Amino acid sequence: RMDLRSGSTFSSVGASPMIDAIFSNLDFKAEKHFRADSAFCNEEVIRSCLTKGAKFTITAHGNIAWENQVPDITSWIPWQYSKEEQEAALAKKRDFPLIELGSFYYQPGWSENLRFPCVVKRTWVEKGEDLFGSGHWKYYAVLTNRNLLTNSLQAIMEHHAKRGNSENFIREEKYGYDLKHFPCQKLSANHVYGLFALIAHNFLRTMALLYRPDKPHFSKKMRRRFIFLPGKLVKHARQLVMKIPRRFQKEVALIREWTRAATSSTAMALSPRGS
Repeated sequence: RMDLRSGSTFSSVGASPMIDAIFSNLDFKAEKHFRADSAFCNEEVIRSCLTKGAKFTITAHGNIAWENQVPDITSWIPWQYSKEEQEAALAKKRDFPLIELGSFYYQPGWSENLRFPCVVKRTWVEKGEDLFGSGHWKYYAVLTNRNLLTNSLQAIMEHHAKRGNSENFIREEKYGYDLKHFPCQKLSANHVYGLFALIAHNFLRTMALLYRPDKPHFSKKMRRRFIFLPGKLVKHARQLVMKIPRRFQKEVALIREWTRAATSSTAMALSPRGS
């Protein structure tokens, strides 16, 4: 699905109708997840998720004043590293960063009856790694409606961290398909331009999944692998020069030789006898 907005618009504007449209085809009890950055930490988005029965994790924005409640957290749980992470750190001779998790319940100002868990992650920054010249805690929080009885704090943080892959696709759309700036003056024309880019994205993504199902490549690497440019025009010192790689030059020479031989054989076969 793709919708365009005119002019310079804030990220979360129009998010609520899109959430409603995407989740409207699913049953209320069906499993649905919504992950977003702090731009979507507002009443409109949260209400849409609750209305559609979606579990959300949203990076907490400063406008909800979550940092003021961090001192009230009395219980901090250390981050548990997996066996694979421990083996990788041991092989690279690196120490794990000191990370702890805590939580509190946030009451939105627009509702007196709702309470949402706010999971806080704090990372210790060593002396010399910051501008203050001394170690300190760096805080990061996620607002969610997931149940803390069935989901650990680390599980919620790890689930929210997976949204980083969506940032890769946003970058892919901007630079891989030239959607950072739309070229047309009319919104309807830009919408058509975006739909063509959407078709190209789906086609190339299908090729990437067929080529490497375990690790599909992005558009830049797929183009380099399957699209070959035999020549490149370069303008320098008032001269226009075509640069051709030597491997392509050899192929062109072979094709020309084959074409010349085939043309000569055809001419000899068509020439009258005795001429």
